[in-house]
Amino acid sequence: MTFNDVNTAGKASAPTSQERRVYAHLNQLIEPNDYVATALLELMSPQELLRLIQREDFYPAALKAPVDGILGFHPPGDGAQDLRVALARWRKRLSLSNPAGALDAAARAGGGLLIPDDASWPRQLADLELGRPLCLWWRSANPQLLEGQELARSVSIVGSRDASDYGDQVTFDLGRTLALNGYTIVSGGAYGIDASAHRAALSVDDWQHPNPPTITVMAGGIDRLYPSGNSNLLNQIIARGVLISEVPPGTTSARFRFLNRNRLIAALSRLVIVSEARHRSGALNTASHAVELGRDVAAVPGSVFAPNSAGCHRLIAEGSAALLASPQDALGLVGHHCQAEPRSAKVQQRPTDILGRDEAMVYDIMSFTKGLLVDEISARSGVPLIQTLRAINRLETLQMAATDGLAWKLVRQN
Repeated sequence: MTFNDVNTAGKASAPTSQERRVYAHLNQLIEPNDYVATALLELMSPQELLRLIQREDFYPAALKAPVDGILGFHPPGDGAQDLRVALARWRKRLSLSNPAGALDAAARAGGGLLIPDDASWPRQLADLELGRPLCLWWRSANPQLLEGQELARSVSIVGSRDASDYGDQVTFDLGRTLALNGYTIVSGGAYGIDASAHRAALSVDDWQHPNPPTITVMAGGIDRLYPSGNSNLLNQIIARGVLISEVPPGTTSARFRFLNRNRLIAALSRLVIVSEARHRSGALNTASHAVELGRDVAAVPGSVFAPNSAGCHRLIAEGSAALLASPQDALGLVGHHCQAEPRSAKVQQRPTDILGRDEAMVYDIMSFTKGLLVDEISARSGVPLIQTLRAINRLETLQMAATDGLAWKLVRQN
């Protein structure tokens, strides 16, 4: 049984498979964050928009004034937001679109397509107005968790990909404390701070809330786990949380898609925390979206000598972010009555909780069943060879990895 069967059983108004296919088709023609497309969808149905795009020799001159009115300005005739230019842009992709293939690819990956008419659609995304996503592709072993994407119970944690040990530790402490109190941790699945935030949420074993422990917002398709070095972690998120993307399966990650993705991370949560960021970090882009949306933003201070904290200090100095000095500060910002973590919870640590950044990245790409050469581990994890050797030796010392003299595997802990 698919999520659509589970979610819509007995509901006469549930979206049909044909409606879902229309959205999948439009999603392959129109890049996310396209204001012209959203404006048109305020004037017509998705089916009507698709038919308009398919009439390749037709220009609806009567629609230009209403579209410009919704946009709030008159785009130049050669501008990206001009109606004629937008239609030409979308029509170029008609021969490449395969909505049935995209839906099949999502189903094969254990996921599906969420559209605005679904009961599980995150309503907080409407705050993006003309920048709201057309649809969302998802993967989750427990599709019912899609219904728990609530603004009030979600906190985004973002930051540098090249996180320091300090950044990793602070992020894990923040994420675990919030998760222990029932908050979903939202991030982007990247190396560094993102990965630490997701791991923190997944470290809470006894999750008994309707909302997912963590949500990853991908820049590429849900069938392309990126970065590959985090594939083990991303698979854990699929197993226990939710992975979403606004681009169809098969889509590769690109810089502009990461920037587009950041607005979703900001919109999904009531609070955005930047735990470590350089002066020009992409995390600041997420914080900027959050400010525009009226979300709370907080930043963790660090050493004045640490480049990785320069972006956080900039946010605090500009007044864009509150200074976050402890997990209790974060709980206070989301209106939660602060409670200390139970003593038993502090004792119940996972073996991986003691790993440093390089060790955790190496651990995440290794397998319990398939042996990997050191060079392969280094290539997949993105950790330089010398650091990879050190990380593997540490894992062996901790009895978490073993070798047959050539290849390395993980060892299950008793």
